[in-house]
Amino acid sequence: MRKRNRPPATRIGSADVETDEAFRVLRSNLLVTLSDLANPIVVITSAQAGEGKTSTCAGLATALASTGRRVVVVDFDLRRPDLHKHLDAANDVGVSSFLLGERPLAECLQYVSLPPAPGGADAGLYLLAAGPLVASPAELLSSVRIKRLLDALAAQADVVLIDSPPVLPIVDTLEICRRAAGAILVVEVRRTEIGAAQRAKDALIQNQTRLLGVIVNKVPRSELSYGYGDAAVVEVAPSANGSEAGGS
Repeated sequence: MRKRNRPPATRIGSADVETDEAFRVLRSNLLVTLSDLANPIVVITSAQAGEGKTSTCAGLATALASTGRRVVVVDFDLRRPDLHKHLDAANDVGVSSFLLGERPLAECLQYVSLPPAPGGADAGLYLLAAGPLVASPAELLSSVRIKRLLDALAAQADVVLIDSPPVLPIVDTLEICRRAAGAILVVEVRRTEIGAAQRAKDALIQNQTRLLGVIVNKVPRSELSYGYGDAAVVEVAPSANGSEAGGS
């Protein structure tokens, strides 16, 4: 396992107080939800590309790790990997390296250095980057090794967050979601079309994916009564029955 000494670019404790507070709200809501899930694997996705799912995933993973938990964040976007950039890490090995049988899991994980936090020696943030590009991502992500990978990660982490491809253009996401406890949908104000968000939600539910909630991204300060600014993320609205999601 390799160690990255530089702190990630998206993290709790940044100069943006409002963004920090938004991630703390997300963290608190997700921790409550996790206590009711069958496993600790949660997918972060969006309807289309460019709606903020990767920066949200990186920030939420950092927020969770800052509490002293062992958090593994995984980049399953094998077509356009970007998570490693948000965490100032490398992408020379990762998911593709493991699934192709080129490296054991321990050699693919990177430890991301964060400010000191409570917890034992194994606590903190670990990144499983996407790894080198492959010719057929869909085939690789439908392999039996996916189950082995996720089972291994769930056994060694308190929380596993997955940055997946967007739901509508890529079928990979639904395959990944089948093996997770649930998914969170990221939408961006004035970018995500209502119809696209609804289709993404319907696709997840029809896939028998438990929709845990919606993260509303980049809400202008003028539209919020409780004081969060144009932060990276605003809040998770937990679903009432595990299959329907609300937002604010």
